[in-house]
Amino acid sequence: MLNVINKLKSKAPVLLFWSLFAAGLIVKSYAPGLKISHGAFVIPTGLAGEERSLRPDQIVSHERRMQLTSAILASVGALGLAFCYRAVLLPRTVQLANHRPSNPIYGNPGHS
Repeated sequence: MLNVINKLKSKAPVLLFWSLFAAGLIVKSYAPGLKISHGAFVIPTGLAGEERSLRPDQIVSHERRMQLTSAILASVGALGLAFCYRAVLLPRTVQLANHRPSNPIYGNPGHS
């Protein structure tokens, strides 16, 4: 039982970053996706129904908030995943950082 808990604790950051990354992509997919044509926003017909009052400033503000939220979530998730998988992504760099060769001129520091 303790072994299972330790495995979950070690995988918790990876699961968190995958969740953040996925949440960013999901938010992006649900954003209204306003198009720009001739320097102006093109409001989709579904948002411009006759029964509701059309507030372009609110629609554009909502779109910008969703894009910003998506960008933040996906970026934090991607950077966290890059950190978690740094040994896989940069194996030579991590190996060199962990191995400190002795100085050929002055000998191995710490040994006389």
